[in-house]
Amino acid sequence: MADVKDAAMVKQERRVRASKENEYKVKLQARGHTFYADEPKQAGGTDEAPTPREIALGALAACVTVITGKVAKGLDFQYADQSIEVRGTADPQGAKDADNNISPNFDHVEVKITLVTEEPEDRIAELKRQHHGRCPISALFRESGCALVEEWHIVRP
Repeated sequence: MADVKDAAMVKQERRVRASKENEYKVKLQARGHTFYADEPKQAGGTDEAPTPREIALGALAACVTVITGKVAKGLDFQYADQSIEVRGTADPQGAKDADNNISPNFDHVEVKITLVTEEPEDRIAELKRQHHGRCPISALFRESGCALVEEWHIVRP
């Protein structure tokens, strides 16, 4: 019994390596996967990949999607489709000068979750209840002081 408890308490480590491709383009590697970050041309980049902030928003969208699937599976909750749209705002001056007292963090992020399901309202409420607080990327945003707003849209097929 102690072995099961000890195994459950082991923290998981994740690693990502970054290497500079050119002035603003960065090659990222995680496990056997490679992806890139870049800046738009007007910011001096080559616009060959999403910006780091866009990747952060994408990580949030992906995490919300995965957590919804895990919660739904645990509840035997059926849904036909899910889509996520994430929008965030941040003051661009925050990343330009460490001494200007402007945060580089997102100050407001909206997550619009569209779920296609025939499940009754009480089951949808339970899915939302169990979903809230389980996404580690949502927690990163919230704990940074960002106003994170989730808006659920339920579509009946």
